[in-house]
Amino acid sequence: MNIDALLTQSLQLLGLGMGSVFIILCLLIGIVSIISKLVPEDQPVAPAPAVQPPVTDDSLHIAVIQAAIHKFRKSRDQ
Repeated sequence: MNIDALLTQSLQLLGLGMGSVFIILCLLIGIVSIISKLVPEDQPVAPAPAVQPPVTDDSLHIAVIQAAIHKFRKSRDQ
């Protein structure tokens, strides 16, 4: 085989490879654009109103917790 035949064959193979990749990418772009038009975008869901916990007088609980912490620290130091 001479160099001209090899060069011609390599250019044909190059054109075939690049052409097939170009066609596949064009098809992919077309399919994605068609699907994006057919499928609607997700609408943001409005957040539910936050439920506030009932306000209670927790001063007794706070006092008990403080006493427990104080007792724990005092027993740890001894």
